[in-house]
Amino acid sequence: MKIIRPLYILILFTLTGLTAHSSDKIIRIEHSGLKKTGKETVECRLENKEGCEYSEEKWQEERNTLIDLDIFADVQLNVDKCEEGTTLTYCFKELPSYIIYPAMKRTDQDGLMVGPGITFMNIGGLGIHEEILSRYTVVPEVMRAKEVLSYTRIPKLNKIPFTAEFTLSYFESYNALKKYDENSCYSQLDLYYRFNRTFRALATGSAFYVKHDKENPVFTEVSRDMEMFYGSGDWDYLPSAGAGFIIDTRERLMNPHRGIYNEYRATVYGDKLGGDGDFIEYIWDFRAYIPAGEKHIIHTNLLGRYRPGTIPAYELYHVGGVNSLRVYEPDPSMCGQHEALGTLEYRYELFTHKQVSLWDMHGYYGLQFVAGFDNAVQWIKGDRYNKGTYYNSFYAGIHLLVPVLERVRFEFGYSGFENDRYVFNFGANMGWYEKASAQRRRVR
Repeated sequence: MKIIRPLYILILFTLTGLTAHSSDKIIRIEHSGLKKTGKETVECRLENKEGCEYSEEKWQEERNTLIDLDIFADVQLNVDKCEEGTTLTYCFKELPSYIIYPAMKRTDQDGLMVGPGITFMNIGGLGIHEEILSRYTVVPEVMRAKEVLSYTRIPKLNKIPFTAEFTLSYFESYNALKKYDENSCYSQLDLYYRFNRTFRALATGSAFYVKHDKENPVFTEVSRDMEMFYGSGDWDYLPSAGAGFIIDTRERLMNPHRGIYNEYRATVYGDKLGGDGDFIEYIWDFRAYIPAGEKHIIHTNLLGRYRPGTIPAYELYHVGGVNSLRVYEPDPSMCGQHEALGTLEYRYELFTHKQVSLWDMHGYYGLQFVAGFDNAVQWIKGDRYNKGTYYNSFYAGIHLLVPVLERVRFEFGYSGFENDRYVFNFGANMGWYEKASAQRRRVR
């Protein structure tokens, strides 16, 4: 008994000590570097909670979610363990409160547009983005188009379970693809509700007002003439309302390396909502990101849009340009009521998320080499899918990854096969954002 009792006490103290030193229970969460951002903005996105065991996997998910807010240049985590438990310190480098920049845009419809722009990155410390800009055509024809635009993005907040995006724009231009003088105002509201990390539901509504050009009431660039306008007065009014759902397994939204984005949406336009025209739009938007090594990514996307019904000619889809069919020049005859666009792209990531700081201002940048090919099929009402026009092109270039614009794309290449003939046209393109995103409303 004299030997067993001390041995029992020794074992008990040893086990107690091991338990104390190996505790991963979180006893405190602290934040460093939050000068403009409210704590609740980041805390509602943390999955590691006080009183729970610390998880490295949850931290990686937290970091991606916080970076996707596009208000931080970097987010790091210090993990301090002691006998009482674990203390987590989240260290933030905030992007500037606002950025003034030359607001450039390259569209298939209006060419290169440039003008002043300002983005408020983090209104109220809540991660709310507000972009206000004015742009004017510089290439191919100076001042051919004029645009004033406001874009607002509201992320999920503590008491608001929705993510919201609101766009309001005014355009005055000679529409070189639809061949009419355009004076229009467009507004759109998208609401997203996230059920879990993967599944989201969406609701959308828009209103488009376009003034009639009485000298160009008909579009003649297709196999059969199409009415340009359907309104009885001086303006066409084209409202819409739609709904859909999204399956999204990407590990991050900006520059993803793995996962898929899969969206299905149906939208009603025109007469049923008290407007002009009468059609339904069905959308399938698929994007995949496949890691093929530490620095190698295979990206593919497919956008299918089917629009049965009666549509005004100003709503036709056009391909040709950096946001739809690279290398091809936009042309009025390359159009359709329905379309399918596909891209297969290889990306080599030279580096990503390199930090840059100047005094108290922080940012980041990355660089990728890319190569791939685009495909497009378009057909109009009354034709079958296999009677449509097919195009493809091959390209290569570099993508510069930056805040706000996400990626700046410099690409060159040549066109390949068009229906039953080979074509060899060479060209270069420059664009902004992911092509998979920009092609959704590529003309504007």
